[in-house]
Order: sequence, then C-alpha cells, then structure tokens
Amino acid sequence: EQPPYHLLDRRIERELVPFAQTYGTALIPWSPLAGGFLTGKYQRGQQPGEGTRYAGREGDRTRALFSEPSFAVLDVVQALAKEKGCTPSQIALAWVAGQPAVTSPIIGPRTMEQLEDNIGAASVTLTDADRARLDEVSPPGRAIVPYYQADWGPHQYARF
Repeated sequence: EQPPYHLLDRRIERELVPFAQTYGTALIPWSPLAGGFLTGKYQRGQQPGEGTRYAGREGDRTRALFSEPSFAVLDVVQALAKEKGCTPSQIALAWVAGQPAVTSPIIGPRTMEQLEDNIGAASVTLTDADRARLDEVSPPGRAIVPYYQADWGPHQYARF
C-alpha cells in the first residue's frame, strides 16, 4: 500500500497499519514531509516564499496546512531537531520510517542537498519519549490536515 502518511495525517493507523501488521504486507508511504511543511521552511504568520510549493496558493488545503495545529506539530519537530543536532526533515522522516509496518517512506527531493538531508534521517534515533512528545500534538490515528479532504481533486494543480 502507498498512502500519504506524516505527522499531520495519521489516519492510516486506524486500519491500514493494523492490516499490514496482521497480514505481513508492506506500507511504503509518500509525502512523509507533508509536502515540505515539516522541513521547517514555512514560518507561522509569513507567506510561503517564492519558489516553494505553496507560494501564492490559497484554498482549503493551504489554509488547513498553515493552521495553528500544524504549526504546533512543527514546533515539536523543530525542538527535537535542535535537541538532536539534526534537521526537522530528518525528525519527520525518522518518525515515519520508525512507525509499525512501514517498509520505507517515499522521499521526493528536488535537489542534491535535499537528498543528502533526507538520507541523514537514517542516522536519527527517536526515543519513546520523543515519540510521546510528537503524539501529544499529533494524536495517533487522527488527521490535522486530512490530505484527501482538503481541496484535493482531479486537476488540482491545473488552476495554478
């Protein structure tokens, strides 16, 4: 199965993860960085910078993503990154990669720098206490930004 899965949308934990664990199937989730949001490049109260995925975009999905609950998750991701001496991307990727039944997250770097950063996540270890901190702001099985229910449909990007 290839579902979207990240700290802002954990709904696959309700059925897909238990199914994969029970029947020994692989989960290879995509968008582990929530479309780049969990990299830390977007800031609370600021418009997305030029050249970023969300520059100049509006709509329900963008408003949901740039909401206080999303930034609360990002705050914890950034705090853990600072404590561990790594990047927010590496925390978010290490979290996904360490989740039950996940074989490997699908990454989508656009630059060599992003690829090297993503690969660095393999050396990041999250403790049970780290995961508990993330669970506090991103409850298991819940969605802060439901990927498929927020301004998503055929030809979504055609209007931009």
